[in-house]
Amino acid sequence: MPTAPINGTEIYYELHGSGFPLVFVHGGFGGLGTGQGGSIPAWVDQFSRHFQVVLYDRRSSGRSGFPESDHTMPQFAADVRELLRHLGHSRAHVWGTSAGGPITVQFGLDYPEVASSLVIAESAPWLSRDSEVLAKLKERIRILKNDGPEAAYEARREHGTVGLNLFAATRPAESPGEEAARKQRADAIRAQLATVPRDERIAKYASELRTYEAYADFDATGRFGELQMPVLIPYGTGDTVFPVAGWKQLAEGRPNVTYLPVEGAEHGQATTPETVEAILKFLVANTPGA
Repeated sequence: MPTAPINGTEIYYELHGSGFPLVFVHGGFGGLGTGQGGSIPAWVDQFSRHFQVVLYDRRSSGRSGFPESDHTMPQFAADVRELLRHLGHSRAHVWGTSAGGPITVQFGLDYPEVASSLVIAESAPWLSRDSEVLAKLKERIRILKNDGPEAAYEARREHGTVGLNLFAATRPAESPGEEAARKQRADAIRAQLATVPRDERIAKYASELRTYEAYADFDATGRFGELQMPVLIPYGTGDTVFPVAGWKQLAEGRPNVTYLPVEGAEHGQATTPETVEAILKFLVANTPGA
């Protein structure tokens, strides 16, 4: 399993196919259960016929290192840049989904000479517009910093998880089948947690909070116009994790930005076969020398 020393931690990565590089920045906010974790996206085989697909686990996710240092959005973007440098690449396409979207935006802002194009899928240019959610999240991060990981974990046990829960949408289930599927996912998560030693759960929860801190004050709406490379934004209009993301308005008047709405699609359901084809066509068209 290849790893690379990147900015003070070990980053796990995989390479699929050959050609111009395409880096995929996965979703999730770190801690237990976040990262590729051996699950290769279904589209990789198709895309690897055209590109060298680079899958990696972000810091504090999956099989990468879990450093105790502060996490920032520029740090996450710098990890992508240094991984590309490690692989010998001076340019690449970058595709970020969900929580990988803000990292992709930051990468484009910080390394415009490296980003041949960006795909920002099922995401938003900010973490949340809910001031109550953000206040609770920042309070939990404060506990971690002032009182340590165990105190933060006990606050979770006593007062619940804070931040965004990507395993269950906030809207009511639309059918008994969907309700059953949600319960099955929740039961599977609880079963997984039951097998993890308490010390590890505490450490991984601290890593999750460190990741959230990078997102808590992130808002790229004011700088989005600085992106000059081609940008594609697939977005499900029924997304309840990142609702009313404002991508349509941000794309207006910017010929380098293509907004691709998937009408009514919930979070995680906008990457349809048609969307995948559109992403592939976009990337091929914007590959240097194509």
